[in-house]
Amino acid sequence: MLVSMKTARLSVLGVGLALILAGCAANNGGASGSGGSNSSGGSNGSGSGGSDNSGGSNGSGSGGSDNSGGSTGSGGSSSSGGSTGSGGSVSSGGSTGSGGARGGSTGSGGSQSSGGNTGSGGNTGGNTGSGGTTSSGGSTGSGGAAGATGSAGSSSSGAVTVQLGMTEQVIEGFGINDNWAAGSTPAALFQTSGSGLGLTILRTGMSDSTGMSSGAFYNSGETSGDVATLKAGAGSDAKLIGSVWSPPTSCKSANTVNPSDSNGLDGGHLMVSASCATTWANTIATFAAANGFYAMSIGNEPDFNSCGSNDPCNGQYPTTLATASEMVTWVKTAKMAFQSKAPNVKIIAPEASEWLHQWSNVSAGPDVGGHESSDPLKCGCFPDKNTNSCASSCSNGGGYDYGHVMAADTAAWGAFDIIGVHEYDSQSAVAWPSDVNGGKPNKEVWQTEMSGVKWWPQQGPSCDIANGVAVAGWIHSALTVGQASAWLWWWYQASGTDDNEGLLLKSGSSASGCSGGDTKRHYTLGNFSKFIRPGYNRVDVTGTVPSGVQLSAYKGSDGTVVVVTINSSTSTVSVPITLSGGTSTPASMTPWVTDSSNNLTSKTAVTVSGGSFTAMLGGPSVTTFVGK
Repeated sequence: MLVSMKTARLSVLGVGLALILAGCAANNGGASGSGGSNSSGGSNGSGSGGSDNSGGSNGSGSGGSDNSGGSTGSGGSSSSGGSTGSGGSVSSGGSTGSGGARGGSTGSGGSQSSGGNTGSGGNTGGNTGSGGTTSSGGSTGSGGAAGATGSAGSSSSGAVTVQLGMTEQVIEGFGINDNWAAGSTPAALFQTSGSGLGLTILRTGMSDSTGMSSGAFYNSGETSGDVATLKAGAGSDAKLIGSVWSPPTSCKSANTVNPSDSNGLDGGHLMVSASCATTWANTIATFAAANGFYAMSIGNEPDFNSCGSNDPCNGQYPTTLATASEMVTWVKTAKMAFQSKAPNVKIIAPEASEWLHQWSNVSAGPDVGGHESSDPLKCGCFPDKNTNSCASSCSNGGGYDYGHVMAADTAAWGAFDIIGVHEYDSQSAVAWPSDVNGGKPNKEVWQTEMSGVKWWPQQGPSCDIANGVAVAGWIHSALTVGQASAWLWWWYQASGTDDNEGLLLKSGSSASGCSGGDTKRHYTLGNFSKFIRPGYNRVDVTGTVPSGVQLSAYKGSDGTVVVVTINSSTSTVSVPITLSGGTSTPASMTPWVTDSSNNLTSKTAVTVSGGSFTAMLGGPSVTTFVGK
């Protein structure tokens, strides 16, 4: 059956989105803190000059990164004779193409930046050198004339420090979905040797077809197929998770599983207060326990309804709506069922299609064709219109803003274990808001579904390094801004629509220059998943990350250090990196490169001297440095 996904791009700058989020999010237990989240103006590399913060803080360093809701970093002043750094580059927008399908909602495409990372005035040029030579930008030589002032932005020669003693979230793993794509996951996906990607998580689906009292996989032969492949490849790291797309029709307000165009955007809500909801919760819990699930979502994308084939919609498939208040009721019902039927299975909720909807009532848009995302709960808040207020019906739990409404109810907040989100529409993460637990995440965040599909940037079909870099940017945003502990792609290979919903293109794709349907995104996912292993911690990165570069770092308990770099520019960039705060420092760091001519290829190790090394990043590319 045709399955489709939903995404759009945000085309406003960070300050504008901050105003929207602050004005539109429902205030439940405090003002919405999601005002500072990233829009699709490009996810930001970690480093000084303004970190990505909910509400946005002023970056004080040079080369300030693009802060949603916050102002760009303050400009660096010129040193004597020195020139300011070169201008911040605009990251490239996603390419458009033909349509896509998925098992959730019509999905996002690429990460089209609206403006890229804004430089904050630039670093000073360089120290005064004898004879008038300059380091970067020109300092005054002995008897020489002063260097000219350059354009605003961060210098490509700024140094960064990986703070091994400053840990953030634990990484649980990376994974893939196979719902409606039985037997689609090759063993290499879950292996680390050879060309393997090292994925450790498989997300599948429970069907409504067997009725209220029993559960079954959507995919036939799932246990002996992809589930067995996961366990054989990932071993003790394997985690099987799942979701449900719809209950049987008898427990939906519209009495339909697949909403039709005649129903408009509202294909039906789960009847959370009816006795059937308790029966459905028991069925989900029993199914998850019987099949050895690590975690189970109690509903895929409660903020989206499939709505036909016209932009922004892309197909008909099972979807079920829930307002934030309905989700509060439903998660408490589910908790009782899991305590009785599946005490060892973690509950995932709410699993919204837009990360924006986790922390606000704002919906993303417009898409490539100028349409807003579907907004089935009719909150009416978009970045390019109606920015002063959302519909009154969406306040106090009547709309999205699932995180705030659930956090305001102590029983609901305690009823689930993992915040499930998708990265569609905005194509970037939203930071944990300051008004929930003091701005400190007290639940794991898992991004459980993402790809590039019809109507939205990076829809394809394409296989080039530009798309690979965009996908790497999505992952970087989720891990650094959203502090996600897990990140999952949709399908292994596209099916039906000729788009970028798969790591591989569909058989017979019209995309040009793509050998055998393979793609660069296949390998840039591996730049993260192959080396950042379950149990590793993300660590802080400080200093000046050059414009056009995104950088994140991780460490394992065995002393392994992983630094992932993304260079979206067309030029080679040199980045001095210092490893600080660890109990020991690797003697060398081995680069693994994905670019136009390399697919996750190991290169000559770079010597670490005095705790420092220089990363040479070809452009555009994704390079992972690994040392122990």
